[in-house]
Order: sequence, then C-alpha cells, then structure tokens
Amino acid sequence: MKMNKRVEYLPPLPEGGGEVIRTQKTSALLELVRLGFGTAGHLFPGTAARVAYRLFSTPRVRAKHSVSDDLLESARLFEFLYGRQLLKGYEWGKGDQVVLLVHGWESRGTALRSFVPALVGKGYRVVTFDGPAHGNSDGKSTNIMHFAGAVRAIIRQIGGVHGIITHSFGGASTVFALSNTHPAIEVEKLVLIGVPNRMTRVLNEAAASMKLPTRVKKSFWELLERKLGTPLDQADLSKAAGRVKVKDLLIVHDRFDPVVAFRSAEEIHEAWENSTLLISEGYGHYRLMKNLDLVRRVTEFMDVCVTVPVP
Repeated sequence: MKMNKRVEYLPPLPEGGGEVIRTQKTSALLELVRLGFGTAGHLFPGTAARVAYRLFSTPRVRAKHSVSDDLLESARLFEFLYGRQLLKGYEWGKGDQVVLLVHGWESRGTALRSFVPALVGKGYRVVTFDGPAHGNSDGKSTNIMHFAGAVRAIIRQIGGVHGIITHSFGGASTVFALSNTHPAIEVEKLVLIGVPNRMTRVLNEAAASMKLPTRVKKSFWELLERKLGTPLDQADLSKAAGRVKVKDLLIVHDRFDPVVAFRSAEEIHEAWENSTLLISEGYGHYRLMKNLDLVRRVTEFMDVCVTVPVP
C-alpha cells in the first residue's frame, strides 16, 4: 500500500537572523597534508590511503560545553559498553516510550537537548549518548559502521525505542544501523535533520579537500569498502528505504545548508514512501536544531501518524 508524500515548510527566519557562515583560510596543517599527499602519495599510494583514512575517521575536536544549564544538570548519567569502549549516556523523563537522540560528527549527545523539554512534557523518556570518539566516550577514531554499532548497542541497552531524532552523520549512521541489523530493529518514528544521503558524495568531498591523487583516492575508497564490508553506495539512505522497519520518516533540511546539500533531502524523500519533507530557509546546518518551530513540529510528529493511505 502506497503512502502519501508530504512537503511542509517551517516559518521563515527573520531577516538578518541566519546562521553565520565563517569562511576561514586553509590551515597550515591542511596545506601540509595536501603537500604530503601530492608528493609521497604518488610514490606510496597504499600508505597515503591509510593516512587519509585515519584523518577522515578522526574527529578534529571533542565537543564540550563551555557553561552548564538546567537541562544538563538534570540529566541522569549512565554508561554502557560497545565492544571494548565505554560510552556515556544521558536520559530525562520516566515514560514507557523512549525517544533516542543521535548527534552528528564532532558533536555530542547533549547538543540535541533542545528537544528534551517538549518530549518529556509529552510523557516520553528521552535518551542520548556520546558516540565513539566523541564527547566523554572512549575512542580516538570512528566511522559510519562503528557509530552504527553504537546506535544498535544503546537501543539494546534501553530495550527498544519508539522514535529516533538524528542530526547529520548521526542520521546516516542510524539508517545504516537499522538497515543492517538482523533481526531488524522496529522504529515508529525517525527524524533526519540535515542528513547526507550518499556516502560516496561525502568521500568525494573529503578526497577533494585533501587533494588526494587519483591512485590514492582509489586505494582510500577500497580501504573504506573493506572496513564497511560492503560497497560504499550501499550506505546510501535512499537505497535503505526498503530494508528498514520505520513507520514514518520526517526529513528536515534547510534549503541553503552549507554543509550538506539540500539535494540529499530531496533524494531521500523521493526514495522513501512514508516520508514527509520539512523545509526551512536560513537556519543552516546547526542552528536548525534549536528552532522552536522545529521542536514543536518534531514533538507533534512523535505523537501523530502523519501519513495516510492513498485510496
């Protein structure tokens, strides 16, 4: 049975209030990396590919909170194991149904805490965690497969979830987790905010940033496929549509997102039958998560089935 596809819009951002995009000069370190790949990379493509992978899979920073707030202070802290890594978790509320928050690259679980008060007010228990190599969790590097493993681990830890709200890399990892788990994890509601569709596009952008020579890029690509155990295009969210057990999908994307192109949202929406595309303009990639209109819309989505059968 086919489902309706819906397109909705968030109220526009007041003029002059958009996300500030800071353009920075190329760092001396990046220039050095490019020089190394441009010289030694031609002679030792395999070694250069391993270095590129290490750079690609290692967060440059660990997100920290410069100041605390009431929500941070009220979180109940817990720890859980993923492999040999000890990961940090946070939760609020005591409802029977759980909503999981999954953060993006170089972020941390509590970065999505703007959704907590409204969801707890609706009776949900809200859980989040710092992914591998992020926040206060163990690890120095990670990739989509390991991050997905952590998502599966916390879902097992909390005994299943009603809904999942994700941002950016966290969304790609969550869909990878849901589409590569046997038996399948069932989720009523899934929210993807600013999430990239194609892993190959992300890798091409990374390779271009590091200016990898052709042979190094080929070895880099092959190394990643060995790590994943599957062709890279199998990590595309648009290809996962038929492999996951998600009842309703809400795709949220800013039309002018400077980090993840808006076409990713369009591609995912086209592929998933049970999806709603919610569009904003001017909130960018990060500020969108703090949009109070979005918080209200996501809270409504968690409570109400937004798709209806087409006669």
